[in-house]
Amino acid sequence: MPKQKKLYIVRKEFDGFGGAENVAKRYEESFSKFYNTSLVYAGSELEGTRITGNSGPGWFKALSFASSVNKFLSSRKDSLVFSMSRGVHGNVFRMGDGVHRCWLRRKKISWLKEKSNLNHFITPILEHQSIQKSKFVVSNSKLVADEVQSEYQISPSKLKVIHNGYSSDRYFHVDEEKKKAMKIEYGLSDSGINLLFCANGWKRKGLYHCLKLLKEIDSATPCHLWVIGKGNPAIYTKTIDSLGVSDQVTFYGSVEDTSPWYQMADLFILPTIYDPFSNSSLEAIACGCPILTTASNGANECVNSKNGLVVSSPQLVSSKLSLDWIKSIDARNRSIISNSVKHLSLEKEIGAYLNIFDSHE
Repeated sequence: MPKQKKLYIVRKEFDGFGGAENVAKRYEESFSKFYNTSLVYAGSELEGTRITGNSGPGWFKALSFASSVNKFLSSRKDSLVFSMSRGVHGNVFRMGDGVHRCWLRRKKISWLKEKSNLNHFITPILEHQSIQKSKFVVSNSKLVADEVQSEYQISPSKLKVIHNGYSSDRYFHVDEEKKKAMKIEYGLSDSGINLLFCANGWKRKGLYHCLKLLKEIDSATPCHLWVIGKGNPAIYTKTIDSLGVSDQVTFYGSVEDTSPWYQMADLFILPTIYDPFSNSSLEAIACGCPILTTASNGANECVNSKNGLVVSSPQLVSSKLSLDWIKSIDARNRSIISNSVKHLSLEKEIGAYLNIFDSHE
């Protein structure tokens, strides 16, 4: 596999924060060992060309970016294209954002609101173009693959499922002694149950249901929720006060390294409405932290009786089933939890993509 072969990694949004941006950086770092890679994003300057799509309303940015990238790539036919954005034509279209219309149905957007919003009109068109024009379509979960087939009925040979991988150098479990020492270092209490919610897009990811869970847990069981990620805590002040859990929630904002938080937490919770495959869920398990999530999270495909609980809807994270399960969590099982996802290594994920690229060289 000649390293001089050019590979363009395409991702429209790239502000350096968030799961998708971290995935793009991870791919660039991994693929650069095998190819001459360049990251293409809105506003980037590349080989004398400025890629547009970083100004204007959302629908315009999406159209502008796709048009700009496709024009740029049209004169680079000998290169490989790995796209994470809708509307781009390439060798591989990775559908890390899922199927847009399926997301709208899960969100229960009204027909009138969907049709009157240009973004909801344009996005499926761009998505369909990428599916049609790309040689392979990759979903990071069977959840999304099933939605792609239901919505677009493409050839099974064109559609691949490649689960996200994690770096074992960064995400790993620590023993109880180390865990306690880390909590002292971070100024955190070691008593009771420490819950972790780590996500951007708090409404979609279900922060409200995490807060409600705090209310439902037996008062005899001390419980605290750590909230990590980008969002506005003020929006939840009224809810927190009405639930009477103001002393049980702490907002920490975005952090550079999430692994210590997974290692210190007793339980990771993500009651998401829709997540094609939550990286944070996989990373938490890799750190030995059990998880509670929904069937609408593609990462539920790596959850089993050893490492977590999957409920059918966000509302059920505070159900009796969930509460009983939370109280039964055994801290001694963290090494077993961590080992349950050893097969989902970053090396395995990258290898699966390299096999696809190899077939087109």
